[in-house]
Amino acid sequence: MTSGSLTDLDPPPSPERRWPFYVAWGMGGMVIGAVLFSHLPPSSVRPANAPAPIATAAVTAAPVAPRVVNLPPAAPLRVAPLQIAPARP
Repeated sequence: MTSGSLTDLDPPPSPERRWPFYVAWGMGGMVIGAVLFSHLPPSSVRPANAPAPIATAAVTAAPVAPRVVNLPPAAPLRVAPLQIAPARP
């Protein structure tokens, strides 16, 4: 029998291989980013060679009168208890 702790019998620790996780994580991030980018509305995607938008003066129009709708009065709200189980005898 040899003296010493049982940890002496364990093999030396090997370095963990983490690069497959980082590669998969990066590829997944690129796929998700591409899907999100492809679903942007066309007005928010502007080509690099497109000219910058030109600011123009706002067109002033006559103010629109607010539309008032006369609704009939609402019926009174009635709250009734729900019967989940039969009543006790």
